[in-house]
Amino acid sequence: MKAPDYDVRHARFVWQSLQDLKYQLAGKAQMLVLKGEVMDMLQAICMEQPIQGLYSHMETGNALSYARDKAVARWCRQRGIGWQQWGDRGIVRGLQQRNNGPKEWYDFMHAPQVYLTMATRQTATLHNLSNTVHSFADLFPGEAEKHPGMQPGGTSKGLLYLNSFLDERSINYQKHISKPDLSRTGCSRLSPFLAYGCLSVRRVYQATKDKIETTPQRKRPLTAFLDRLRWHSHFIQKLESRPELEWENTNPGFNGIRTTTDDRLLLAWMNGQTGIPLVDASMRCLKETGYLNFRMRAMLVSFLTHHLWQPWQSGVHHLARYFLDYEPGIHYPQFQMQAGVTGINTIRIYNPVKQAQDHDPQGWFVKKWIPALENVPLPLLHQPWLMTDLEQQAYGCSIGVEYPEPVTDLSKAAEHARRQLWQWKSKQEVKKHNNAILNGLSGRKSEMEEGA
Repeated sequence: MKAPDYDVRHARFVWQSLQDLKYQLAGKAQMLVLKGEVMDMLQAICMEQPIQGLYSHMETGNALSYARDKAVARWCRQRGIGWQQWGDRGIVRGLQQRNNGPKEWYDFMHAPQVYLTMATRQTATLHNLSNTVHSFADLFPGEAEKHPGMQPGGTSKGLLYLNSFLDERSINYQKHISKPDLSRTGCSRLSPFLAYGCLSVRRVYQATKDKIETTPQRKRPLTAFLDRLRWHSHFIQKLESRPELEWENTNPGFNGIRTTTDDRLLLAWMNGQTGIPLVDASMRCLKETGYLNFRMRAMLVSFLTHHLWQPWQSGVHHLARYFLDYEPGIHYPQFQMQAGVTGINTIRIYNPVKQAQDHDPQGWFVKKWIPALENVPLPLLHQPWLMTDLEQQAYGCSIGVEYPEPVTDLSKAAEHARRQLWQWKSKQEVKKHNNAILNGLSGRKSEMEEGA
């Protein structure tokens, strides 16, 4: 909870999900919520009631959570406690090569789901656990249990989103997926429920396949959605296989590129004060709602690393804190891909003005999140620095006062980044590592034996 990639919004979603689970278990089983380091809590429980077994899903988290898992594995072995972990999302621990990866994933997705019937059970009463959490205020004092701008957690809510997407909203999936405003309803919005285990990828996959069978007119958008589910697991497998991607460049040949951070530029980007409307609107929207569609996420990273020429590591935790659906396995590989340091992906430098003109042509999104530009007409809305003094006065927006001047010249910055990236990509050191990146995998060991 004190990690640099964690935020109260994540805790709030988890808490709401636990309350939803508690409601479903009412009268059948007791749910105990504890706050503390996992090892301390397991030891405290053991002192009151012997643990006969530990059950969980296998998680692809960051280095911190993986170190925790290794410590739990050692603790269980030392006490003869069986720890059963179930694979999730078709991710393979200890995978050494990629052959048959897609087939294995599809086999996993088509396997029968297992539904547990929870009979009423007598649950041990634990008396002396001082770290019991009774309310969200116990986790984050002074923070509200609900946030009106963000999606609520819980399997029940996740199923509502799933059903409304399959039944109604998916019809606009392909048309709205790149639109910063329309994507809020046109996309599935299932990512936080997948990230925190409220819904499994397999459950969503099979429900989508069933909808395609019964509603063939939805085949095209829903097939595109299924492709995204496959990519969801594909990127998580990347971090599972190469945990060092959390902090190291995918291609070591790019070590040495962007080695310094300009705090002034970084803070402008973080606070939505760059003077580039679509960039600032996207960051402000993300701060308030925890959600942003994929294209705008990619543009934020592109702008940070290309136009501002900042190291990707300087902004990776900031966006992790803002994303309600923060998933380490997707976050770090995608961040690096957009930053152009993989060596194997196409270099993409998003022009935020063109993105605004293409995907927010009426300016609804920009005006919603930047009230200072509310009266600025198109096409000046997406390039307000082009306004004359008279126009600034007429539209009630003085550049440098109500809205900041651009922190960089977009054309010159993009040209500099393009030249630098292609020079680096052509280096022999980068090319040397590309084959290893495409074919070789080294990762977290099966059964976490390095923690023995």
